[in-house]
Amino acid sequence: MIAIRAEIEKRLTNQSAEWVALSYDGGSIDATNCPEGAIRLPIDLWVCKLFDDICPIQAQVFLRDRQAFFRGCLASSDKKQQIFETVSEGKYRGFHHLAGRIPCPLCEDEGKGNFSYRYPWELADLEYYSSFVVMRDWPILRSKLSVGLRNLTTVTTPLCAPHAKALAEELDPALSAKLMVLNFEFRRP
Repeated sequence: MIAIRAEIEKRLTNQSAEWVALSYDGGSIDATNCPEGAIRLPIDLWVCKLFDDICPIQAQVFLRDRQAFFRGCLASSDKKQQIFETVSEGKYRGFHHLAGRIPCPLCEDEGKGNFSYRYPWELADLEYYSSFVVMRDWPILRSKLSVGLRNLTTVTTPLCAPHAKALAEELDPALSAKLMVLNFEFRRP
């Protein structure tokens, strides 16, 4: 198991880390998305969670231009100070909506918002773990699923690892001994 994990981590690092670093916030180390910012989809518009209103600075904490952040931020003076310090001290490094990330429909259903968006290598197609063919076996699959999961999108859309594992095990309990979720974390350079 250790060898498999090491090989996966090596491949992810080699193939993904550079893409993540370049895409993280447009490649800029001068700004981080605000912890009080949220993305409004599908138009990719940043809103302030404190006011549920459009953020004039599109949730950017300008680390090299503190005054621009303080002028544009909608929060109270104390909250602006707290946000700026949190980001500038590295306590919050940003959670970003990036081009190329895809939502897990089950995470979205759970109300996880931006946290439902995953990199393509974080998603899994259920057909990889089973011998079923969705269109052929849909009536059988549907009967095995709990009521809340009985829709075609659930089994035909790639899911995050925890949801893919749980759903695969629901369809075939014998898979629980064969599947596991491996967690890896990439950090901004």
